[in-house]
Amino acid sequence: MAMYVELFERDRYYGGMLRESREDEFVSNVFGPLRNFETTTWLVELLAKAFRGNDHEAAIEGGYTLEFWRRFAPPADRETPENETEVSCVIEAGSVTFLVIARYWHELSRQTAHDVERDQVIRTFDAGYAALGDACRVLVLTSDTEPPDIVSRYWNDPDLLVAKMTDPPEGVAPEVLARSIGWTNWSELREALASRIGDTPINRTQWNFAKDLVAYLDLVSTRGRGLLVRAGQGHAESDA
Repeated sequence: MAMYVELFERDRYYGGMLRESREDEFVSNVFGPLRNFETTTWLVELLAKAFRGNDHEAAIEGGYTLEFWRRFAPPADRETPENETEVSCVIEAGSVTFLVIARYWHELSRQTAHDVERDQVIRTFDAGYAALGDACRVLVLTSDTEPPDIVSRYWNDPDLLVAKMTDPPEGVAPEVLARSIGWTNWSELREALASRIGDTPINRTQWNFAKDLVAYLDLVSTRGRGLLVRAGQGHAESDA
C-alpha cells in the first residue's frame, strides 16, 4: 500500500496529523520523498514561477540535495541579539542554495523575539546571505493566492531589503538582491508534481511517489483548512 494511504489511515486514529501542531510533519511528508527524485523538471518549473522567470535550470540540471531544519547563525556584526534561524528545508543545487520557508497553517512571522521590525523573510535572507553569499536564495512557500506583503514589499522596494540587512554586500545592486527572494504556493507545487505524472524519465517508484504526493496535497486541502488554491490564480497576474 502506498506510503500516504498509510498516513491517511493513521490520521483516522490519531486525529491530529493535519492540525497546526503537526505542520513540521506535513512539510517533511511532502519534501521527504523529493530527496530521492532523479528528475529535476518539477523543481525547474516551480522555481521559474517562484522567482518571476529567473532561470535556475543550469544550476539544477546536475541534481540537488535536500536537508531539513538546518540552522544558520545570525550575522556576526548584528547588534540586536538574535538566535539561530532554523529553515524548514534547504535545497542545494550546484552553485545555488535555496532556503525554503514553508508555511501551511501558520502565517509568516512579522517580527522576531528581539526586534519588532525584523520579519521572518529578512531574518532568513540576512542569515543565509551571511553564510552563503550570493549563492543564497530564499523560497517562501505559503497557502496564499497572492504573494504575501512581507515578500512583495522587498520586490517593490529593493532598497528596503538592503536597509534591513546587517551587512549588505558592496557592489551588488538592490534589485539583484531582491530577485534572490521568491514566492510560490502549495498549489503550484502540486501542479509541478502533477505534470510529472505523465512523464516517463523517472522510475516507477518515483512515479508512484509523485502520484501519492499529489493525492496527499489534495487530501490536506479538503480535510485541513481548504487553503490550497489552484495554481495560477493571482500569482501570474501579480507579476504583470
